[in-house]
Amino acid sequence: MKISEIMRAPAKTISPEAGLDRALVMMRQQRIRHLPVVENGQLVGLITDRDLRLSMVESEGPEKHPPGMYLPALTKVRTVMIQDVLVTYPEDPVPEKAQLMAEKKIGCLPVLEPGSRKVIGIVTETDLLKFLARLLKEKAY
Repeated sequence: MKISEIMRAPAKTISPEAGLDRALVMMRQQRIRHLPVVENGQLVGLITDRDLRLSMVESEGPEKHPPGMYLPALTKVRTVMIQDVLVTYPEDPVPEKAQLMAEKKIGCLPVLEPGSRKVIGIVTETDLLKFLARLLKEKAY
């Protein structure tokens, strides 16, 4: 089985110049945990819900906000994104990439168009679990 058979396409992406608040809103609205960062049509990074949580700062209030955790105003995705992103391609074998994700303890692989840095999809842990469940179901019957 190839990555193209389990990837989600198109992947939701974000600009490196977008604010962290925009990334948070996108992730919550889309119910996703990973956003490839794209500039001029090319993959330049990745931001995850974990990156956003680690970027939060505590506010003591009471001026503008009650006490709590907030994303710093005006902070750009570029400042916290992962830059060395592991990727995959549509023709790559699923078992090999699943093993890579497990070994590196990463939650997703952006899928790139062969020969370029253009994001055409994404494979996440959830996609791999759905694939595994389908395989197990087929074997059980």
